[in-house]
Amino acid sequence: MKDELLRKIQHVLDRRITNEMQVVYLLVEVRKLMDRDRYEDSVLRMFSNWVVHTSLNYPKEGSTFILSEFDHYIAELYERKKKSPHLEHISLGTFRVALVRCFQHFGLSAEFVQNRVEWKRFGKLYCSIVSECPIVFTASKTKLKYIKQVELTGIAPGVLVKEWPIVQWRLTFHNGKTQNLAFHMG
Repeated sequence: MKDELLRKIQHVLDRRITNEMQVVYLLVEVRKLMDRDRYEDSVLRMFSNWVVHTSLNYPKEGSTFILSEFDHYIAELYERKKKSPHLEHISLGTFRVALVRCFQHFGLSAEFVQNRVEWKRFGKLYCSIVSECPIVFTASKTKLKYIKQVELTGIAPGVLVKEWPIVQWRLTFHNGKTQNLAFHMG
């Protein structure tokens, strides 16, 4: 592998990921690779952004998807009186699939995305990082019916499914009212 950036990423992937620094470094390098090679994946970009930003106020795909998903969730709840089962763009499962796709695209191999125990460790490290630095999503490329802003306010251990954390969100509506919601990230 002559490409230095790919070599650095594979070097991280060849080791067992056991600390937050490895997670941040890996995602920053993956993000550089995505930008350099114009690799598009809104889920992977959003999760990579999340480890280094406290606010996403430019109308990019990742924040548009998150805001749109919450807007759809609220529309289903208010207009049809039913809850959506889960939000794809805040799911660690969706993040995992995006990482696998990216690694395959670039010919990288990563044991942690294939091994459930290693993935759970990675997910816990990731959640620990983002819980220390909550993020605010404020910009959407599309017009939203209800949502003005979505803010991650905390991450707590799961109650029913202990292996996956619960992410707590504060939704701000166009009328200024707020609502708190919590979802499993699994």
